[in-house]
Amino acid sequence: MGRPERKSGKNYNQGILIPEKPSKKESTMSEEDIISLFYGKSNRETYEILIPLARKGDKIANYFIGNMLVSPIDQTVEPNIIVGVRFLKKSARDGYSPALEFLGNLYAYNENVKSDLVSAHTFFFLSAIIENRVDIGYHLIIEDEFNISEAEANRSKETAKNCIEVGLENCAFLLE
Repeated sequence: MGRPERKSGKNYNQGILIPEKPSKKESTMSEEDIISLFYGKSNRETYEILIPLARKGDKIANYFIGNMLVSPIDQTVEPNIIVGVRFLKKSARDGYSPALEFLGNLYAYNENVKSDLVSAHTFFFLSAIIENRVDIGYHLIIEDEFNISEAEANRSKETAKNCIEVGLENCAFLLE
């Protein structure tokens, strides 16, 4: 399997690298290859290899780019939570459950993201729906650990169900 083509063009908005509109091309790397790359190379090397795939719309590449920008393992990639969340939401809109769980954790527990327990619950509930495990999902931990109200939990579940009905790619909650 060949190495993805590098592109020199970058899309900047106010000095911040932002994801470009994806094409409908499929990834040239398997999920296992991307995971091995993520854990086997520096974040900078992984970023350089995955960014072209992410720009083409690869949901797994988008997830790992977002992961690296939000909480880099090493100091080779500068953290950028705003851009990282954009990549994670793109992955989530493409139905990648780990991205939804990562976003849920960010909104519930990350000190660099404004805590929003209802949004965290919604991300976790969306993941639970996709994984067909609504009876054991992390959303239940948010309900118990943080004591969100029944009304908040119901509003979150309705938001998640609406996202499923309209399609994750059209979900207003994931486009925010």
